[in-house]
Amino acid sequence: MRLTVLGRSPASPNPGEACAGYLVEGGGSRVLVDIGPGVVSQLVGRHHPDELDAVVVSHMHADHMLDLVTLRYVYPWRARPKNERMRVVLPPGSADQVLDLARGVGSAKFFESCFRLSEHDGDSSLSFGALSLRPIATQHYIPCWGFRIEADGRRLGYTADTAPCGGLSELADGADLLLSEATLRSLDEDAVAPEPRGHLTPAEAGDAAREGGARRLLLTHLPVDGDGAWARDLASEAFGAEAEIAEPARSYEI
Repeated sequence: MRLTVLGRSPASPNPGEACAGYLVEGGGSRVLVDIGPGVVSQLVGRHHPDELDAVVVSHMHADHMLDLVTLRYVYPWRARPKNERMRVVLPPGSADQVLDLARGVGSAKFFESCFRLSEHDGDSSLSFGALSLRPIATQHYIPCWGFRIEADGRRLGYTADTAPCGGLSELADGADLLLSEATLRSLDEDAVAPEPRGHLTPAEAGDAAREGGARRLLLTHLPVDGDGAWARDLASEAFGAEAEIAEPARSYEI
């Protein structure tokens, strides 16, 4: 299984980088997980959209889904038969938001003409050939799901956006690679009780990886100054092994 980082930025992007977008290849399939601003420009430099089996969205914050609009403009110029639409899997309860977005940029049918839209049920695995994605609920400001991704006998845990929670522990459990958000420089940047938290510090990502027995930890969705040493060092200390910072356009064999 291979992971390619198309975008690693949080909602406020790092200069010259895309927001969340991760291309996962395995089991004979290719799936784009999250599609934030700037991701499509990175995607089309590598693959024609026809080469995707699906797009899967973790949650409906703009930095994880807004380039669906861009993909819609790319997709009419495609090689697939006109009656074959791109499969796009959205989180539960997102239909109204997608409809509002469609109307805002075109019409109610804006996405339906090119995409085969559906929602996952929040628990059951999604299958794309021999590539499996199981949604696992995380703790964020809005409903959000990470994914346990399995193919070729390997396991990738993708946290999407989350604070420490049971779902994070489940995603880290036995992962060959934990792709974890690490948005916060300090807890002062997150919501304050009684409001629920929604993000992780690098140290919290390291704790989750260590406690779950993850073999490798790859940090993403974080502000990067220089080489991101501040985040890598904090995560590595908590993990008890060397953590890595996700690098745009780099592929990772799992």
